[in-house]
Amino acid sequence: MNSQNNYSLLESLPQDLLGDILSRVGSSSVEDIRPCLLVPKNISAAVEDHRVFQNLNLRPQAMNPLVTFFRTRHCLQKCINGDNPAAHYIEGIKQYFIFDNMNLGLFHLKKSAQGKYDNGTYLYGMLLLCNGNIAQGQIILRSLDWEESKLRADRAWREVKRSMRFVFLIMKDVYRATLRNNRPPHICHRNDINNRCPMCFHYKQMRKFIGFIM
Repeated sequence: MNSQNNYSLLESLPQDLLGDILSRVGSSSVEDIRPCLLVPKNISAAVEDHRVFQNLNLRPQAMNPLVTFFRTRHCLQKCINGDNPAAHYIEGIKQYFIFDNMNLGLFHLKKSAQGKYDNGTYLYGMLLLCNGNIAQGQIILRSLDWEESKLRADRAWREVKRSMRFVFLIMKDVYRATLRNNRPPHICHRNDINNRCPMCFHYKQMRKFIGFIM
């Protein structure tokens, strides 16, 4: 079957089904969506389906949010409007750390966590902890199931560090005060950062985060 016949077959599909198909394509890579903009109008129009932007794979942008200042800015806004959790994560980093807008940054990171995006969940929970909202931060981080296995939380932390490696980070007095006021008992091997039990997990993760900022 030649490409023209393929297009004819796609053009015959209902618009809702086309939108569903393209949302699945975009969930693998944003680059896979670009050719769809060069095909017949009813196919390219399906790219505007809200599901496409909600599920679009933004991993390259999430690993370096600064690139969205120069590229994919229009696409990112559509993804935010579509409640794409990775897009909220990217915008949350930009608002909180770059524009110093704490409330808007936390709003976007909360939306990312609600979308079950692990990196957004981790960063949102960590910022709540460091800003003194200990109980709520612990609830958020618990959704990563760290009490059963720390693999998800540790992977999210590695990716958060990668996301923010080019971002200028400012130490806040409240971070140090929160850390100082939430020290675990000495039996938790306070100076062994990788030996983490339920009593010291959050404290040691805060230490890692604050150490990264410094």
